[in-house]
Amino acid sequence: MKNAVKILWIIPLFIVLSAVAQQKAAPQKPAQEKAPWTALQFRLIDRPDEIVEVLDNGMVAIVKENHTAPVASVRLYVRAGSIYEGERLGAGLSHLFEHLLAGGATKNRSEEESRKLIEKIGAKFNAYTSKARTCYFLTVPALHVGTALNMIADWVTRPTFPENAFSREWDVVQRELEMGNTDPSRMIWKLFDELRYTVHPGRFPIIGHQSIVRQLKREEILAYYKRMYVPDNCVVVIVGDINAEEMLNAIKKEFSDFTRRANPTIVLPDEPEVTAPREIVKVFPAMQGPAKMNIGFPSFKLQHKDLYALDTLANIMGEGKSSRLYKRLREELQLVLFVSAGNYTPYWAEGTFMIMCELEPDKVADARSAIWDEIERIKKESVTDQELARAKRQLQVGHIRSHQTAEQQAGTMAEDYLATGDPHFSDHYVENMQKVTAERVREVARQYLVRDRQLTLVLTPKPLTPVVVGGRKKNGESAVKQITLDNGLRVLLRHNTAVPLVNAQFYVMGGLLDETEADNGLTNLMTMLSVKGTKKYTSQQINEFFDNIGGTIYASCGNNTYFYRMEVMTNDFGQAFNIFTEVVREPTFSEKELTKVRPLVLAAIDKVHNSWPAEGARFFRENFFKNSPYKRTRLGTADSVRAISRKKIIKFHKTATVGSRSVLAIFGDIDLDDTERMVREKFSGLPKGKPLNLNKLKPEPPLKAPREFSQKTSKAGATVHVGFPGMKLTNVQDRYPMEVLTGIIGSNTGWLHELLRGKGLVYYAWGFSFAGLTPGYIAATAQCEAEKAPDVLKLIQEQLQKAAQGNITEEEVARAKSRLINSEILGKQTNADMASATALDELYGFGYKWSEGHADRILAVTLENVKAVAKKYLSVPPTITINTSKPELFSKKPSKPIQNNKIKKPKSAKKKKQQ
Repeated sequence: MKNAVKILWIIPLFIVLSAVAQQKAAPQKPAQEKAPWTALQFRLIDRPDEIVEVLDNGMVAIVKENHTAPVASVRLYVRAGSIYEGERLGAGLSHLFEHLLAGGATKNRSEEESRKLIEKIGAKFNAYTSKARTCYFLTVPALHVGTALNMIADWVTRPTFPENAFSREWDVVQRELEMGNTDPSRMIWKLFDELRYTVHPGRFPIIGHQSIVRQLKREEILAYYKRMYVPDNCVVVIVGDINAEEMLNAIKKEFSDFTRRANPTIVLPDEPEVTAPREIVKVFPAMQGPAKMNIGFPSFKLQHKDLYALDTLANIMGEGKSSRLYKRLREELQLVLFVSAGNYTPYWAEGTFMIMCELEPDKVADARSAIWDEIERIKKESVTDQELARAKRQLQVGHIRSHQTAEQQAGTMAEDYLATGDPHFSDHYVENMQKVTAERVREVARQYLVRDRQLTLVLTPKPLTPVVVGGRKKNGESAVKQITLDNGLRVLLRHNTAVPLVNAQFYVMGGLLDETEADNGLTNLMTMLSVKGTKKYTSQQINEFFDNIGGTIYASCGNNTYFYRMEVMTNDFGQAFNIFTEVVREPTFSEKELTKVRPLVLAAIDKVHNSWPAEGARFFRENFFKNSPYKRTRLGTADSVRAISRKKIIKFHKTATVGSRSVLAIFGDIDLDDTERMVREKFSGLPKGKPLNLNKLKPEPPLKAPREFSQKTSKAGATVHVGFPGMKLTNVQDRYPMEVLTGIIGSNTGWLHELLRGKGLVYYAWGFSFAGLTPGYIAATAQCEAEKAPDVLKLIQEQLQKAAQGNITEEEVARAKSRLINSEILGKQTNADMASATALDELYGFGYKWSEGHADRILAVTLENVKAVAKKYLSVPPTITINTSKPELFSKKPSKPIQNNKIKKPKSAKKKKQQ
């Protein structure tokens, strides 16, 4: 697939700010006759619901109507990425500039006013920089689309770049660079770019090299803006519940003073041909868990004639569990924990056919040999008709699935235009893929997968042996139909023809609530194995069926539930539902599959240490709770996972997967009566069983004094958590005021973010409330340099104390309420979103319509309600945890490092054991 690897080259800055409030909106006007175009304007596409026009200043405007939901997405793209930074290549100019421009001060608004307005209109705001472009976008309720457009136009055409903002964002980027230096997932792509490109500027990281970034001055940012941010370099796109002609006129008005200037001419050097193998083996001591290996072969630019055949080859070799590499390396030989393939084809340079895998370091040599066996096999043997049909089907379904929302459509159209000049390149791409033949797939394998041009990168936590190094108009939809079977299973059905997809989700009460210290990870193992074979279908048959139709099926678990999910095209639903039922009711949990899955889980447990947020959250929960099941994580510990037997899994599934604990939701393009008949036929025989007994869980003892725990890490840096006892989900009296409070304190426009990011102390700072079926917690967390952790901790505590003392304003409450209300709108655009929300509300005892009243419950929250929960929950003794490479900076004696993923208590805590 042409986008299979592309996203891995993008380092996004996600500043998700969601809110809603009343905003003056222009009244809807009837469609007017088109005004005559000027001599300098011309339209590439001119349809009633879609217009693509080159404006008289040279900027391109794309507008498209999508009335599926009352949402609109506004995006502005600039051809300004890391490859276009000229004499400052490697400085990360584009990325740092994006930090500064996004939401920044302008001639019309201060940064503070922009933040408040973003919250008021309920916007989801993002910005990112890639190799070739920078994107700024706001997704909003449709009535605020004019305001969103005005804000983006203001940022791009009238910025002021105050000195203090530059200093702050310069510090933030330093923290991001430091964080990336300990992240294996970022490091492998940074190194592979250097391996692939020796002359082309694609070899430089998007974020830049820290030694060069440190030299940047504000004056260089201003010069870069003047040079690159010119109309001819910009594309603005708006998709959503809009009138296309009116929106185009609004774009012209907002950018009327964005006058045409000289467009920079940047000639990128051609990358020399790869004529001999290249290889890097990098030992990365901060890495834990499996090694990562990328094998690549030079290919071509995006619009090359061989694109479709080579993309098909990538799909057949490494897309999905029915692919050749997955079946051979993962299932049969068990050499890898993960493997996939993709054909990365940018428009700005020759691309790379990629094979990516994760594996144990001592299996690298064998895996490389096996990969070459499969490459040689596909060169000799023609791919099967079934493989070819599956690849084409997956692409078709993937295209539909990735074009459901206004955001998705806006992004695809603009990126297609920037890359090819055709905003519908992806649509034509799908059509052209259907023309690929099996013989052509074999020909491109022979042409491009050549040993002498192989690029190999291995990132490993330990040295390898020498032998390895060598080698709103509603579409047809209905209200939710609820039925309850005799066995207690609650079923929710909804007809929605917005897209020809059906989403089915089966939720069961359980998760961590149904596990003990000894069998922690049992639910996760059970759900992973559920899709690995049933009484009627083998694992391979399940994989091949869903891969052939472009569908998805998987199972997973969380704090309070485990679940099974499936999404398929409408005409595949009947047969797919038969398999889905088998996966839920009749999995075999074979010993053979268990021996394959267990190493995957153990590797995932090891990899927790590679992520600051995951490592910090696990350490916090292990020490915060004494009795609660929430002290554990869904993966379990290495010891508990090794001890879980097939017999134990079978018994657990039989006891837990019962009607009285479960809810089934099926949303999409379905016939309600036929679907109800199918459900009754397939699930009436499900045992009723017994509801989950939450009374068996021991309550947490009250805290009488503050607690502090620290843990030494191998990564340079620190993560801090400050937490307080929380509430149950069912405590609706406190739950909604607490949501408002944590929005004020911990959102990306909240106190912690503004203070700590503003001072350049942290990479991230969040605050949140975790409410479960048993009491959860309220917490604040941040990631920073180890030397700054004591100051960060002190400032977090000061902000929490400020809240506890009631220093909160009406304006802050109003903004937080707006954000919460609008995030609900933006988060329910697909069948999967809606099915999940209604199923969980029903399962937790609120009733499936509960979310419909979310806005009313948030609006009912008062300032006094917020102050009351702040005082109630934040005035008790806190629990503090610190993961740091310098624990000596804290007064408390550090906890001993995790051994076998269990926390060993420090001697000073014998009387207050937290595990």
